[in-house]
Amino acid sequence: MREQRSMLDLAIAASLAVLPVLLGVLLLVAVIRPGRDTLSTGDAAADDRHVSVRHVAALKTFESAIVRRDSADFAPPRAADADALLQALPECRRDWQDTPQPARVAAQLASIDAALQRFSTRPNRRVESALGIDARRWSDAARDALAASLEAPQYPGRSFRLGCADLAGAVAALARADARMLDALAWRGTVPAATLARWAPQQQVQITARHVMRRNPWSGLAGCVYLGAGGAATHLVAAAGAAQARACSDPAMRAASPTPLPPLQHLPGEPTTALAAGDARWGVPPSLSAMLAPLDALRQPSRGLYRLYTEPGTDGGDDGADPSAYRFGPNRLVLDGTPIDVGFSLQLTIDPALQALSQKTAACYTGDAPACRALGVHRAEDGGQPPGQRLLEGAMVRMAAVAVVDVASGRIDALAGALSPCARQEVDGPGRDARCDRRLPWAVRYRPDALLNPAVWHDAMPASTIKPVIATALLGDTPAGRRLLAAERSAMQRPGTPAPRSLRGELLRSDSARFLDRMLCLDGSGEQPCRRPWDVQAAATALGWNAGCGAAAGSEHCGRHDLLFGRAIDARADGADGGLVQPLATPVAFGRLMSEPAAPRLGAPMRLAPPRPLDPATVQRCAAGADGARGSDDDWEKCRGGRVVDIVAEGWGQGHARATALGVAGMLARIAAAANGLDAVRRPHLVERIHGVGGRPLDAAVTRYRLDTPQPVGIGHDAAEVILSGLSHSHREGTARTACEQVFDAKRCRQIDWLAGKTGTPSFPNDGTSLDELATLCHGAPAKRRAPAAAAKAAKPMTAADREAACSSLRPYKWYVAAVRSDPAGPWTKVIAVLAERNWLRATGQVHGAGDRGPNPAAEIALQIAGRHVGALTGALNSAPSGASSGASERRTERTPAMNPPTHPTPAE
Repeated sequence: MREQRSMLDLAIAASLAVLPVLLGVLLLVAVIRPGRDTLSTGDAAADDRHVSVRHVAALKTFESAIVRRDSADFAPPRAADADALLQALPECRRDWQDTPQPARVAAQLASIDAALQRFSTRPNRRVESALGIDARRWSDAARDALAASLEAPQYPGRSFRLGCADLAGAVAALARADARMLDALAWRGTVPAATLARWAPQQQVQITARHVMRRNPWSGLAGCVYLGAGGAATHLVAAAGAAQARACSDPAMRAASPTPLPPLQHLPGEPTTALAAGDARWGVPPSLSAMLAPLDALRQPSRGLYRLYTEPGTDGGDDGADPSAYRFGPNRLVLDGTPIDVGFSLQLTIDPALQALSQKTAACYTGDAPACRALGVHRAEDGGQPPGQRLLEGAMVRMAAVAVVDVASGRIDALAGALSPCARQEVDGPGRDARCDRRLPWAVRYRPDALLNPAVWHDAMPASTIKPVIATALLGDTPAGRRLLAAERSAMQRPGTPAPRSLRGELLRSDSARFLDRMLCLDGSGEQPCRRPWDVQAAATALGWNAGCGAAAGSEHCGRHDLLFGRAIDARADGADGGLVQPLATPVAFGRLMSEPAAPRLGAPMRLAPPRPLDPATVQRCAAGADGARGSDDDWEKCRGGRVVDIVAEGWGQGHARATALGVAGMLARIAAAANGLDAVRRPHLVERIHGVGGRPLDAAVTRYRLDTPQPVGIGHDAAEVILSGLSHSHREGTARTACEQVFDAKRCRQIDWLAGKTGTPSFPNDGTSLDELATLCHGAPAKRRAPAAAAKAAKPMTAADREAACSSLRPYKWYVAAVRSDPAGPWTKVIAVLAERNWLRATGQVHGAGDRGPNPAAEIALQIAGRHVGALTGALNSAPSGASSGASERRTERTPAMNPPTHPTPAE
């Protein structure tokens, strides 16, 4: 007899049948989704703590709109009032006219008002009286929010503007699920008296970021970020919340050390504008969270990649006793007697003291007068006045980017960057402050990427900073190279300034024309066919540039490196996957030279320029310049001739050549390491190690998260010494002498033997154009009266190409890179690279430091940092004039030739 089954029995059976399917789905989510996280670690949606500043600001419009329903002038919203809504919000008429949005928002406001009435009159209500939405107050608050500039502490230095879409999104979020969010908010009648004291008198509700940002209480604590010179964890960066601060301060969380570690110092977070002199945030690189974003997948216990490495596998391993190649096992810390999952911690290479010095100096030169006073910075030509008083905004430069690399280890000691207030407004919008000069040719346009740390996210034509690369090729293992090396080594035995026509003499004076003679085989060597341009390309690759440029089809990663571990972007990790998994990385521009677009279109991927024969007659014609005479001031200028013009442009450090401050520092650090006698060094890297609780390194189980192996330095010891010998005279008799005499006096500059540096000045079309002329040319402003010389110049016809160049996005940059000895008798220890955007003189409207003969503020910044680092500068510096200018001794060197445009498109600067 068949047993009768009830509906309950059938439901139970169905549930049992579905259960394996659900378990299978959960298993797929746990296994497959983490794999996706490893490829999309920057996805904000995957982060449990993501919140939009604009979303919060739009929601806060309800703080003044939610009022007591028994108010005398209370006017609730009505679902049919779409036209009234547009009249109350004329700012949104353009966006919402002829769309269903006004009706939708009006209906949602009415539904929120009805839900609020139910919420405030229910038996277990959390408020004092019945509440509702006053339509007039909400529209007033919405208009004020649309007109305001928003700032938030989690995005220092940035301002935001609310849009009508943000208002609509906030209304929709509050109306969702019958206004369920109302239960999560803070209400008058339930908040403590101390909180209520900070509210407006009639305020009924408070909406903050934490009300729309929820963190999974079971996800554990985020991993820690430690800084410290030499790889020791001495500083902790901004632990979020008391529990994480306690965990990160626990000795078990710091990496193991052979010597006792000092007490941990807490750094409250990334620097913002206008910091006090003693603020600890000077010691943290700007944009550090953006640099480390890919590693959030390991630092956050809620992320799939963390779970993949820490949760028990399906192979029967108990509690991680037998981890696989991609397993670490549990990573837990006992806090108050309870084991808590903790994310993996990062030990960074940043030296907080050197970072603070670099960041304060960059801020000082971009107009932060208190930072100048704190450092005691003075310049000779300013007398007793603060630096930059003769320039717009009182800033020596509009942008400063500083990178400091340790020569022996490749550790990045500092990544500093700052923008002057008006330069920041150009990319942060929405317009220029009244105090900013409106004659500047660059339009205001919101560019969040331009607000990131310029030491790693701002590249430019490297100009004459490539001369050490060219010199490396010229001193290579060829018959001519060996002869040149022997002659230079012999000359080094004689004291005094190198001869002008020697390689070292051409380096210290940055004689670009003579360098091009050597690079194009016009130095009397008789080498034909000339292969030296391709030797220069190979030298750039050996010194760390041109990574990822080898594919014939080009690559978007040409010239880029991983900031975190120093790997090439296309590198694959060893491990159980057979090297098929690409490591987590933060790709940043590093450097490229002798490259070209892989296709004749704007934005095409870049590749190494393939070797091609160069027509000797065309080379000779270019070398002679427009006047046809060799040895004159226009040698190599106005070059014409297809392929040759591209090679010459690269030889100037222009054309398609690009580098960042970090990349230029990394290049010279290789040369300095070779001069120290090292055969191999690590590429510049930011992350020293990733470790779990107890200091156990993650790379013991996961080989893809570790430093890359040391790479050959790419140059011989003797050749490296020759190059640095030439550069060590640059601040004495060469192109950096003017800058040195602004920081030190002339006598001390001649005595400095702990520095070897190279200047660079990329092409800028407006070195001889005033801001008044640019305003007329680019903005159509009425021309002011000009001096006779300026009027004569303006009378010359200007072609469309000239006008396009003058009003282009090209910026007036200056470069400087230097190797530094902490002990004058010891090895080279640090390399400092600075990229600066020159500012404009108030009196004349001319750009400061025009051409290669003028002052070089980038060199000044590096000298200020290096001088304090080695103890040569302390407190207030010289304020008296240093004597005669050295401009006459600075030969025409880093000239920016007016070359014809190449036949292929040139990428925007």
